[in-house]
Amino acid sequence: MTGDRLRSALTGVAVLYLVTAGIGTWLAVQEDLAGRPFGWNPGLAPLPSFVFGLGTALSAPLLLLVALMAAVVTLHVGSDGVRRAGAGVTALLGGGFLIGMLAEPITWELLRSGPMLSPVAAIVVANIALPMVLVIMAVKARSQGESTAVERQVVRR
Repeated sequence: MTGDRLRSALTGVAVLYLVTAGIGTWLAVQEDLAGRPFGWNPGLAPLPSFVFGLGTALSAPLLLLVALMAAVVTLHVGSDGVRRAGAGVTALLGGGFLIGMLAEPITWELLRSGPMLSPVAAIVVANIALPMVLVIMAVKARSQGESTAVERQVVRR
């Protein structure tokens, strides 16, 4: 996959993750599913936790979602260095989103309970799969950017 196509595909995955995070936030607020990373309860309701805290049981916090949007924008503007930085930040955020979802007790409760046919279960699965894809694609986009920069240096010499 070429650099432009890879960055476009990565943007699509990021947008899909943002949509599932939005749905996850809505579900968490509706069903009172506050975030409890590693079982720790910070004592916030889901909506304030999403806006000011660690997120909900089904979504990352707002600040990190905004950071993802900013990182994705940098994939399409600026120099190769800016694009590589954007891909690196996207990979780090994807890894953080994955760890965050795996840290939530609801993830393990759903996995133990058997068939996962609820909307909550669908969001949990998406919130595990999409960040993994984000990390893989962002690392590949970053490494493609590095190889392109090296090729340009070789051509200049």
